[in-house]
This record gives sequence, structure tokens and C-alpha cells, in this order.
Amino acid sequence: MFQEDTTRSRKFSELLNRCGFTKNEIGVAIIDLKESEPKIFGYNMNHFIYPASIYKIFIGAEMLRRIELGDFSLNNIVEIKSPNDVDKDARIFPGDERKLLRAGDRVPIDYLLNLMLTRSDNTASNTLIDLVGRKNITTNIIHKYKWHGSEITHKFLDRIKEQKQYKFSETTMSCAKHLSEFMYLVEKRKLISPFVSEKLKEYMLKWNRNGKSNGLYLPQYKEYYKKGGGLETNLYKHNFLSLCKAIFNKRCAIIHWSNDVGVVTGTKSEYVISLLSVNKSILPTSYFPVKKFAKTVYDFMENKGVNEK
Repeated sequence: MFQEDTTRSRKFSELLNRCGFTKNEIGVAIIDLKESEPKIFGYNMNHFIYPASIYKIFIGAEMLRRIELGDFSLNNIVEIKSPNDVDKDARIFPGDERKLLRAGDRVPIDYLLNLMLTRSDNTASNTLIDLVGRKNITTNIIHKYKWHGSEITHKFLDRIKEQKQYKFSETTMSCAKHLSEFMYLVEKRKLISPFVSEKLKEYMLKWNRNGKSNGLYLPQYKEYYKKGGGLETNLYKHNFLSLCKAIFNKRCAIIHWSNDVGVVTGTKSEYVISLLSVNKSILPTSYFPVKKFAKTVYDFMENKGVNEK
């Protein structure tokens, strides 16, 4: 979709290397919205990593596409069914006072989209996947824009509870390039249609600022709409033998995914950015420095990606 700005990719990669960010497994893609003919640049842009909840943007796009076609309405009432009702503890959504969805609840599609894209509700996501079908998400959104490799393969629930044909499917993966291109199309009102793009942006502007992580958000931003995603595999919470084996064989006991994609409006800059990161560590206090990374990128873009320090 975009030609790569190889010069800026080189300068940006050198900057990340100097700052120590490339010690982690990461993928980054940036599109400068101030350019008349934007190009894409970054680091490991085509490297596939588990996107966690970020792939809910693909679900939302297909749902809104079907609404525009008249197959559904934002006001359609949907019943929540098991095993889709996976969110069991309200503490995973700090600052959000909306009740958890339970099997038997009946709510509008608009509410499900809002929950999915603002507080990253997994029950709402699973319900919407059932409504539109994961094959349709892949065909009408992912393959339409040639984002091959980012296909939707599973829900947000234990594999044993999945439908038979999906129990052993590969994990959903994505890369920074695909995610930044998605958000660019949203910003330009070209993701499927103006209606689909505008509604996606409307929901993502309401992201939960009181959540567990604000991702790449900085106070310096004039505006930031986004979708984040994170996951942690912590062997300290499992049996002692597995923990010892992991530390001895793989030199890690914790794997943490910190991901974010959004559109930044700064003082002098405006850009799309996506970050996919994997941090492997022995100690549970070690995480990828997302805020430091965000500030590094912001300074780079405010200086037009040329006079970075």
C-alpha cells in the first residue's frame, strides 16, 4: 500500500538501536501525515508478532461494514451466550463502571462495539466474532487490503472451548505495517467507507484512559485515538518445576506483550504509529519501556525525523 522511506527507516533504526530498544523483539511502523504523499518507515515493520487485543479493530471494521450494508443495525439487540462470556473480574477494567457482560444479557450491537474498542472487552469481542464470522473478517477486511498473515484465527477464550475447526488453528498474528496502514485508512476516511472509518475513530477516541496501560499516549499529544493490546505469560503463577525449566533452558520466566496502534496529533507533527513488542525476562518487574519509546518517537517526529538527538 505504501512505499517505504528507506532513509527515514535507516535513521529511525539507528536511533532505536542507540536508545537500546532493539534489544527487545519489536516491530514499529510510522506514517507521517504531514507529508503530501506519505510513505511508511520504521523498524521490523513486516515482523509478525501476536497483536493481542489490537486485532479487535478488524472485528469492528467488519461489523460496521455489515451494518452499512443493512445486514445489521447498531440498535439490533444481541444475547450474550456461553462460552463467550469470558470476562469474570471487573478489576481488569479499572475506571470503567459498566457491568460485566453475562450469559443471558441482551444488549445493542452499538454497546458491544463500544465495549470492545474502548475498554477492550473480550466477551463483547467474542460475541461480535460470532455475528460476522471470522472468515468474513479475513476476506472482507484483511485480504481486501492485502494484509495477508493477519488473518483472524481464534477468539478470546480457551482453545478447548473453541469450535472444533478452530481448536488447533495457529495463533492470530500481525505486523506493524498492516496495523499502521489500517489506522491511516481510518484517519483518511478510506477504510471501507467514510461511515466505517468515522465510527471506528469515534469509538477509539473514547479509549479507557483509566485502564491498566495507556500505551503510547503522552501528555504532549493534542489528540490520540488508539487501540492497545497486552498479554503476560507468568510462570511464577504456575508450578515450580516449569518455572525452573524455563529459567534454565530459555533464560526467562515471563513473556510480556505490549502493543499499541494509534494516530498522534502533536504540536508540529501528526503521524500514525504502531508498536508490537515482546519482552522476555526472569524478573516480573521487567517490561518494555513503552513511555520512553513513545517520547523518543515523538521527539523524532517533532523534529521532522531529521535532527533527532
